[in-house]
Amino acid sequence: MADTDLKYFQLLKKDIATTLRESFPEVNEQIELWKGVEISQLQEDLVSKVGGRVSEKWFYTHIKSNKESIPRIDVLDLLSQYVGYSGWAGYKLSKTSRPGGGALRKKRLAWLLFLSLFIMILVAVNSSIFTASSYQFCFVDAYSKRPIPPKDLEVIMLHEQESPYAAHISEEGCLPMRKTVGSVKFVIRSPYYKTDTIARILNKRSDYENILLTPDDYALMIRIFSHSNVDDWNRRRSQLEEMMADHAKIFQVMDESNLPMEIYNKEEFINKLTMPIKSLRNIEVLETTYEKDKIVSLRFVQVKDGSYD
Repeated sequence: MADTDLKYFQLLKKDIATTLRESFPEVNEQIELWKGVEISQLQEDLVSKVGGRVSEKWFYTHIKSNKESIPRIDVLDLLSQYVGYSGWAGYKLSKTSRPGGGALRKKRLAWLLFLSLFIMILVAVNSSIFTASSYQFCFVDAYSKRPIPPKDLEVIMLHEQESPYAAHISEEGCLPMRKTVGSVKFVIRSPYYKTDTIARILNKRSDYENILLTPDDYALMIRIFSHSNVDDWNRRRSQLEEMMADHAKIFQVMDESNLPMEIYNKEEFINKLTMPIKSLRNIEVLETTYEKDKIVSLRFVQVKDGSYD
């Protein structure tokens, strides 16, 4: 493994500690000293902010040991997104500092200034040649302003003369659109965000727009409960009691068919979710229905292993 990658991973560990301390100020600044409670807090924060998770085994293997190796690239991407970057490559680029590169940077800056001036002149002559022919909507968390993983999103296009259909979302969590369509209307759905309907006329000079989605706090909490090791079971039970209507029905479905496999009432679901043996672990919420701010229906799937080892 290249020494430079190992150096960047050491920097990433410090940034992970700094990011977690924003949510849990009591956490030790040295990530290598973290134990069970701090690791659980990191797991919860990862699920909440970037929709991913690392196992306790992974933490001891890659954080607390002195191995001169770095984790898989998909885990590095996840952790880089957690500290505010697009991925591992973007994180490394932001930390790059080359000795003697000042003169080269000055040349690049001068070239960029010249290019910017040239473009401004062309725009002044005929701005229409620079009008973007494409547009994209990017979906971000309304609170954290972080991109929402595309696997948690579903976009249903609505046209007056067509039946609704599902649209493709890019790996960056964006919906591309040709400006030639004039106007667009679609419904954006997510198991962990509130459903919203968007209508736009695509005659703007800009070529993108961020759509802010409000988190579904109850769905996120249920997911976190099932992924984390928590000692205060009575507190968790009280929170679940408050979130769910007495007549709520909870459906566990098969991953492949989306057909009901098990039906729970409120008490059965809370008992299983809060048992110390965690009979319901690694839950992924599929759909939540509310009535007077309480869950009356919930569909979920139980994945085999939602962590990285």
